[in-house]
Amino acid sequence: MVIPTPETIKLQGGSLSIDFANTADWTAAEEVIEAQDVLLEPDSLERWGARMGVAGRPGGVEELELARGLRSALHAVFSALARDETPEYFSLARVRFAYAQAVAAGTLVQQPDGAFGLEWSEEETRRVRFAVAADAVALLADPARIARLHRCPGRDCGWVFLDTSGRRRWCSMATCGSREKMRRMYARKRAAQLLDDA
Repeated sequence: MVIPTPETIKLQGGSLSIDFANTADWTAAEEVIEAQDVLLEPDSLERWGARMGVAGRPGGVEELELARGLRSALHAVFSALARDETPEYFSLARVRFAYAQAVAAGTLVQQPDGAFGLEWSEEETRRVRFAVAADAVALLADPARIARLHRCPGRDCGWVFLDTSGRRRWCSMATCGSREKMRRMYARKRAAQLLDDA
C-alpha cells in the first residue's frame, strides 16, 4: 500500500475545502484511518498548503490540531449533505468558528476575474485553515454545488467529491472503482467454483 504525503495525495474533490477533507481516508464510522492521513507531522499542513498555493508561515502543533478539527467537521458536513441529511450543529459550528477567524484576520481583495475574496498575509500562521474555511463557506452557499456532492462508497475511503459529470460514483475509477471490480470478479469466480464443487 502506498502511503500518501501532502505532496502526492490525489486531488479529486473539486474544491480546496473538499480536497482538504480528503487528506485522510475515513472508515464507515467517520474515523480517520491514520495510515492514510497526510496531516500527521507538524509541517504537513504547510506542505499541503504550499502545494495548493495557500501556505502561510508554519503554525506548529496547535494550528495543526485546529486544522485537523476543521477537517473532521468539513468531512462530516460534506458527507451528511452527500446523503441528503442535515449536518450536525457541532460540525457546522466548527466551520463557522474557523470562518469567523478568517474574516476577522483577512482583507477583501479584488481578484483577476473582478470578484472580491478574502486574502491573508503569507506570514499568517493560520492561512491554510482560513483559506479552507472560506472555500467551504462559499461551497455551502451554492445550492448547485451542494447538489453535486457525493461520498465515495469504497471500503475505508469515504472521500467526498463534486460530481460534475453526473455519472461519477467513485472518488477514482483507478483506485476504489478498480478495487470494487476486482472484489466482484473474485466473488463471481468463487461462487462459480462453489457451484462446480457442489
